[in-house]
Amino acid sequence: MRITAGQLRRIIRETLLREAAMTPLEARHLDIRFEMSIQRDSVKISALKTDEEDIEVGYIAAALIPHESSRVWGIVSSSAHLRGLGPLLYDLMIDAVAPDPLTSDRSTVSSDAKRVWDYYLNNRGDVESQQLDDPYNTLTPTDIDNYQQRSARRWSGEDWPESSLSKAYRIRSGRTPTLDTLQGMGIIDVIDRRSRP
Repeated sequence: MRITAGQLRRIIRETLLREAAMTPLEARHLDIRFEMSIQRDSVKISALKTDEEDIEVGYIAAALIPHESSRVWGIVSSSAHLRGLGPLLYDLMIDAVAPDPLTSDRSTVSSDAKRVWDYYLNNRGDVESQQLDDPYNTLTPTDIDNYQQRSARRWSGEDWPESSLSKAYRIRSGRTPTLDTLQGMGIIDVIDRRSRP
């Protein structure tokens, strides 16, 4: 069986992402702790380097996308200054918004972030994807699944339904494995402000 140059590049990118993803155990060894602030319609997670006076080395923020009849959270912004921290933050955000699904920023997505979404779609058996339609009902006649598809269209043009950015994701089992692991290690503080006025 011959592998094309395009297939080889894809395999290399996927391998690098898989090998580059930081585990919770590695985060603990690097003296990183996490702070998760949950509001009714937003979540922010910060990664702090505790041996450097709690300097933020990464963060991810998501907001509930306004919709009349369904609940999907979208990434608002993210940044990671340590190798492999980005994928760990994305996994943690999927857990934070569970049982609702998480989707990419609806307007713009960096190449690093797109690799994470591609990995969820193509390589994570524990993650399920949910196809989202566009506001024009291109895929389905109902409005329940209608969300902006600007980022998917920017990356894939008319083939946007095939893009990892056109979907929302959640852990298949309904569990929160990354959050549970970090809580078990005692390296995450969760501040839940949903019940406050």
